[in-house]
Amino acid sequence: MSSLRHGTSSMQHALSAPIPADRNARLESQPQRATSLMRKYECAALLPDLTVSFRQHVAPASPLFEDSASAFARGTLIQTVRGPVAIEDLLPGDYIETANGAEPVTWIGSTTYVPGRDDASTSLTHLTRITTDAFGLGKPAFDLMVGPGARMVVRHDKLRTMLGQDSVLAPVQDYTDGDRFLEITPAGTVQMYHLMVREHTTITVGGIEMETYHPGKSIGQDLGQNMRALFLSMFPNLTDLNDFGQVSLTRSTRKVIEQLLDS
Repeated sequence: MSSLRHGTSSMQHALSAPIPADRNARLESQPQRATSLMRKYECAALLPDLTVSFRQHVAPASPLFEDSASAFARGTLIQTVRGPVAIEDLLPGDYIETANGAEPVTWIGSTTYVPGRDDASTSLTHLTRITTDAFGLGKPAFDLMVGPGARMVVRHDKLRTMLGQDSVLAPVQDYTDGDRFLEITPAGTVQMYHLMVREHTTITVGGIEMETYHPGKSIGQDLGQNMRALFLSMFPNLTDLNDFGQVSLTRSTRKVIEQLLDS
């Protein structure tokens, strides 16, 4: 049985082959170096026949892949129709509460944070702790630990005039301030997760609105054929990148949001 179901996994490293000497050979990812850090990902998907697929993949330790599995730490409680459930105990097909109502989880990705991995390609070099009451009493009711794949809803009335909506999504790690949002580097490994439902939306985690997984609307623009195939292999419930659908809220960064609000 896949260790994703039990929330346990281990990091796996591999080095890609050296760049061929043949002048016609080319890399489909950004040509940063001859070798790159690899990572093990565990994926569980709800297939069209309503069976669940469990698979393990080895893929680059880069934001494209890591964001799919590095939002919430093991132990994070997700609100389901039957009450809060730790994310490592969720399975595709379980119904969770979303901004669109109760929706079945269609995909869960997992990977492992390992301390001391500072390769330039990886984004999973530290985690962010959202401290108790960071957004007011009981929001969150207890500390939350999230990874670089976590984005939260940022609301402001002024945004409606500029963007036509009062809410945008921003990476949680952008708000690190040494007080409410702490950058942390755990001494040991931490199993990380993300989840997807049929359409991109938000869920409330510890009183904070966070997004479900979506790779972004520009996902296919810079992917070569091999990298596209590798990425899609992690999602056996989908046949094409377009199957991810539309992004429900605009994504931005803290810097851009604050510039808009200050203008």
